[in-house]
Amino acid sequence: MIKTLLRLGRGLRLLINRAIRQQELFDRFPGVIFGDGVLLLGASRFFPGKGVFIDHRAYLNCAGGSWNKHPGFINVGDNSEIGPYSVLWGAGGITIGSNVHIGAHVSITAHEARQVLPNQTDVSQPLSFEFAPVVIEDHALICSGALIVPGVRIGHHAMIGGGSVVTKDIPPYALAVGCPARVIRFSNEAAKPGSAVDSIGGWDPLNLHANERRSSAVP
Repeated sequence: MIKTLLRLGRGLRLLINRAIRQQELFDRFPGVIFGDGVLLLGASRFFPGKGVFIDHRAYLNCAGGSWNKHPGFINVGDNSEIGPYSVLWGAGGITIGSNVHIGAHVSITAHEARQVLPNQTDVSQPLSFEFAPVVIEDHALICSGALIVPGVRIGHHAMIGGGSVVTKDIPPYALAVGCPARVIRFSNEAAKPGSAVDSIGGWDPLNLHANERRSSAVP
C-alpha cells in the first residue's frame, strides 16, 4: 500500500512539473501553440513568429550547451509548424522561414561531432564539434523522418521526401528524395516523359498529373 502511494505521489509530481513547464512556455510565447510534452531548452535563444505550432513531444535545443558556450539560436517564421517527436539542435543556428511545414520525427542539426581520433583512449575526453547554420526558406515542406545535416540550405517552395537525408543545398521549387537526397523534380516545370512521376496513378507529391487524372476519370 505504501509503495503504491509513493508511486502515485511520484507520478503526480511529474504531472505537476510538466504542467508548470507547459504553462511557462505559454506565458513566455503567447503567439505559439505548444502540443503536450514539448521540450524547449535555451528559450532565450528561441525567436518564433506569429501562428507557430509545435506539436507534441518535439524537442528544441535552441542554444546548445557549455560545450559551445550557448551561442546558438532557432528562428521560426510566421505560420510554420514543427511535427511531433521532431528534434532540432540549434547550436550552430537554425533559421526556418514562414509557412514551413515539418513532419513527424524530423531531425535538424546545426552541429556535428568530429570523429574520435584513433589514438584517443581517454574516455573522459569531451567530443569536439563543428558548427554550420541550417536555413529552410519560406513555403518548404519537410516530410516525416527526414534528416537535415549542418550547413544545408533548403530553398523556398522545396519539398523533402519522407526519410530523406539532406547533405547538400536543395534549390527552390525542388522535390528531393533519397539517401542522400537528390533532386528529381521541380514544381515550376512540367513533368517530362520517363520521369519519376510520369504515370497516372503513380507517386505524384507535386500533383503534376492532376489534370490528366481528372481527364481520365471522365467517361
